[in-house]
Amino acid sequence: MDISYMELDEDSIDLIKPLWEKLRDHHRELSPYFPERYVEFTFQERKEDLLKKSENGILRIDTAYDETSKQFIGYCISSISDEKVGEVDSIYLNDKYRSSGIGDTLMKRSLNWMNQNGVETKRIMVAAGNENTLSFYSRYNFFPKHIILEQSNK
Repeated sequence: MDISYMELDEDSIDLIKPLWEKLRDHHRELSPYFPERYVEFTFQERKEDLLKKSENGILRIDTAYDETSKQFIGYCISSISDEKVGEVDSIYLNDKYRSSGIGDTLMKRSLNWMNQNGVETKRIMVAAGNENTLSFYSRYNFFPKHIILEQSNK
């Protein structure tokens, strides 16, 4: 595989839209309790949330690009708040590229960036139903700290 990694600026965030939509659909399929939220959630809403977050902190968009197929195959969006809290906000890799080290590279790029910026705490939120990713995140010393339960009146 001929994979290149690049950082996108915030103006180029739309390039990862198709990948983000695959992630959203993946979460919808796995969600045991709130699948309708994923149906209603648009890329535009997520983009606005991320860009708003970057107003008070900083945002990084790392991508993996397959030079052979000429397409983006994965991304990792990370942020750092004013309080020096780093978060992996969204990460996705196309199925056929998993277990090839690409996800590892995306995570390491994000975590190295956080370390270079003096982050004191790092977080990742995992959607209910997607617990199979916990073993991946544990490789980077991320472990469950809280379980938040929610009731929906929808």
